[in-house]
Amino acid sequence: MARVYGLSGELSDNIYVFATLTAAGTSEAIEVQASMFTFQHVIVGASITYKEQGSLDGTNWYDLADAKTKGTGTFCEHYSGIMARYIRINATTLNSGHTLSTTVACT
Repeated sequence: MARVYGLSGELSDNIYVFATLTAAGTSEAIEVQASMFTFQHVIVGASITYKEQGSLDGTNWYDLADAKTKGTGTFCEHYSGIMARYIRINATTLNSGHTLSTTVACT
């Protein structure tokens, strides 16, 4: 987690593309300096259940909202006023052959 995302005048410095998830579990965590987050999720395959998570210390994680279950498509989630030093994605249900690709913009 060497780079910190958010609060930059350069938009590209505020956007991060997570590694595509192909099985249930968590993505890599990134360090952020922001309070507004927009997540774009691209789902390929059947229904996937996922949630966006934040942490103040990179060890203890909390959900930014309730888990979502979505089928194939592109979906956007926006959060404002969130206090988190680190963020990640947690796919709780993701079957073989299906993928979850997430990009986040933070300011």
